[in-house]
Amino acid sequence: MTYTITKNGNLMLTFSSVLGLETSMSPMVERLGESISTMELFTDDENVPSMIEWDVEELEITEHIGLWFEGKELVDYDGVFELPIEAVKLIRKAGYKVPSDML
Repeated sequence: MTYTITKNGNLMLTFSSVLGLETSMSPMVERLGESISTMELFTDDENVPSMIEWDVEELEITEHIGLWFEGKELVDYDGVFELPIEAVKLIRKAGYKVPSDML
């Protein structure tokens, strides 16, 4: 895992993980194997995290995870069934809290 700052000033995490693809249309999980991903943390006009763009370039997959905070604590997210541990690490690296019930 490597953290970097993008040219736009966003925090980015690059990592390798085993991926599975779930959809709301099927109870099956498609195993995609191990791939390198990036997650870039975007902020709103008040510099509060608002979205993570999760890109798996070799599979041509990009997911957007919407984030909502009250103060420094994550209270909701959207776009994925389960918040990936890498997203949790990225949010925490940016100085925000992720409650244990979201893990």
